[in-house]
Amino acid sequence: MSAPASLTRSRMGPSRFLALAILLSATGLLVAYWMTTVRAAEPTLSLALVAGGVAAVAVAWANYRERIVIGRIVAALRDPERRDGAIAELRRKVDRAFQARDIGAIEDALRFAIEPLVITGFWDDVAAFASRATPDHVRPAFARWLAGVHALAELHRGELDEAEAALAAVEIEGSWLLAVDALRLAVQGDGEAALARLGPLPMKKMGLAARFQRDLAQVHAWVAVGRRDEARTLLEAALERKDQPFLDAVVRLEGPASPLARSVLAGTGAGPFRS
Repeated sequence: MSAPASLTRSRMGPSRFLALAILLSATGLLVAYWMTTVRAAEPTLSLALVAGGVAAVAVAWANYRERIVIGRIVAALRDPERRDGAIAELRRKVDRAFQARDIGAIEDALRFAIEPLVITGFWDDVAAFASRATPDHVRPAFARWLAGVHALAELHRGELDEAEAALAAVEIEGSWLLAVDALRLAVQGDGEAALARLGPLPMKKMGLAARFQRDLAQVHAWVAVGRRDEARTLLEAALERKDQPFLDAVVRLEGPASPLARSVLAGTGAGPFRS
């Protein structure tokens, strides 16, 4: 199953955050320049120009990596003739990062490998990459993100125990992990526990990835506890706004709401079960 591209982008990436910080610094330096004499401000102006140039390069690289490089890998993964080679290259990149024993390089290589695999729905490979890192390899924040991705991959593979084990390795906190854990509970039919997990989550101010998993958990949980009318309303709303990735996810990640989603899609001729 393909996943929405937003799945792995719940927060601003490190390169974009750095670029923003540099831009703000450059702006401050330019303001300082105009508040002083031209002669005295020459070093400040030079530093501002350098900082602005570095920021521009960082922003350009972030956009290139996201739109061009990742896009090319996704295209290769979707091509049966190029798929094995693309996965092998991702594996080599991750291997080199681990051999270098550089935490930043390991995190970047794992995210770089996992993003296109999630988008294309190669969950076996996502699980394999996500399970490589230990707390010694990555920082706590990245470890929590990775645990959520690993659990999500195991859910799609039908390995509920493995999903639970992946989440048990970290503290369940924050919208992303709470939403994924709620999805785990909902898919296995424990609707009450899933809804309890979802309770503290804000309906707004959530990343797109966490919001997607929250809605997916909610619709399965509602059916599990007998709130079918509410689940149907949510599914029909998704159908009306043409949110095909969400509808396909409800169907393909088999759980209590999957039969209901199939019936909603069958009534319109939409989705993966077109008549």
